[in-house]
Amino acid sequence: MIRAKPPTATGRARTSSLRPVLAPLSGLMSAQFASGLSATVVATAVPTVVTDLAAPASVSTWLIAATILGNTASAAIWGRLCDLLARRTVLVAAITVFVTGSVLAVLAPQIWVLLIARAVQGIGLGGIGSTVLVVAAGLVAPRDRGRVNGLLQSTMTTAMVLGPLVGGAVVEWAGWRWCFAVSVPFAVASIVLVGIWLREVPRIRLETTETDYLGAVLAATGLPACLISLTLATSGAVLWAAGFAAFGIAALGMFVRSQTRIRDPLVPVRLLRHRTLALTTVAALCFGSTLFGGTVFATQYLQWGLGFGPAVAGLLLAPMAVGTIAASWVAGRSISLSGHLRPVLVTTGVLLLAGNIAMALANIAPVVLALAGSLLISAGTGLGLPNLVLAGQTLAPPDRIGSVSSMISLVFTLGGTVGLVGYGAALDLRVTALLAGGASSRAAYAHGLPVVFLLAAAVVTAGLLAVTRLPPVTVDPSPGVAGEPPSVETECVRTDRKDR
Repeated sequence: MIRAKPPTATGRARTSSLRPVLAPLSGLMSAQFASGLSATVVATAVPTVVTDLAAPASVSTWLIAATILGNTASAAIWGRLCDLLARRTVLVAAITVFVTGSVLAVLAPQIWVLLIARAVQGIGLGGIGSTVLVVAAGLVAPRDRGRVNGLLQSTMTTAMVLGPLVGGAVVEWAGWRWCFAVSVPFAVASIVLVGIWLREVPRIRLETTETDYLGAVLAATGLPACLISLTLATSGAVLWAAGFAAFGIAALGMFVRSQTRIRDPLVPVRLLRHRTLALTTVAALCFGSTLFGGTVFATQYLQWGLGFGPAVAGLLLAPMAVGTIAASWVAGRSISLSGHLRPVLVTTGVLLLAGNIAMALANIAPVVLALAGSLLISAGTGLGLPNLVLAGQTLAPPDRIGSVSSMISLVFTLGGTVGLVGYGAALDLRVTALLAGGASSRAAYAHGLPVVFLLAAAVVTAGLLAVTRLPPVTVDPSPGVAGEPPSVETECVRTDRKDR
């Protein structure tokens, strides 16, 4: 375990003020808000987009999947760039790519142009997600990273919760194209704030600056191919799904093999031999499967199962943002004062499990349990990613913080993508069976959607078991100097002898 330095005279470690880094931190928060808002704001606009551009109904899932695929495929590459280049430059480049995709989406004359624009947005979002937490790690001392990461994640989760409400209002009052533009002002503000206030963080000089371009190609093609196969399988295109799955599995197999053999891998797969990072990665995959549960599926339950309109459903889910911010603040303060990470990660699993169980039982008291479950899921999601990344950063060598952070973010997002597609497929099967049995459309969704949350509860249980198996991990309590790279002595996880 990481050895904490002696506590202060009061018996508790003092937390340092975040005031000196508020200006650059506000730039990072603005980027996170733009990222979270763009993830869900388009959900209520999909039917209108498909009708207006005369596109087939099957394209509707790709309007969301294209962005997720771009994000997933590019995350590891952006993380490696953080280790090789100036991190401020990488972050500004990622935000610029996102803004370019957003503008292209607003101007898209045809559906295929819009899909390309959404993929470009996803590539930019992959860079924002991979870079923001790495930059934040250099702004404050290790002990304060819990608070900062909590602020960043709660900002993004709040934006995701508000997305459907904002999207519904924009579609009704301004048109669907403006859904792709609402995030742009926040992204531009981030570029300005980061460009002015963020100073470069000193980095460890790497022994080699070689980049695994073959691994980048394999990752960028293998991951999307596997996810596309899941989407095709749900639409009945079995042969195409099998073909994409075979290619994706082969590409990812070659990718993993190459990462274990080359000297300077894109993703530090070798570090997965360490029990702490392996368990953290498993937890990220399982907890990430609920990434869209508190917004997408909860919104569908309120609209399709209970009959609420988009605006009312968005208003009902808006309080989730308060729960997310409160949970992140409490967890951040706890980590800053005690330095202990495992209790927060266990709490994350408990919140997600309780939220999914509440949603699975929502038919007993539909509105009450649906809102309570959504609140618990959003709070758990807000706690999950930043603290899983923080646990990974405590293990990573100083020259691999970017790669490890992006790997955990990638796995978390991958879990959300697989959860969205997999749980959606289970929902389709359940609803189809209920409709065939004579149930009305509303009744079919009201009784079908709880199946999604039962499956999610089972997956989250596996993640909860993983974090309970983590050895104690304590973040360095020393105030340190913001901007200094963490040292191997204070940042590497030292496990007990039985774990060596």
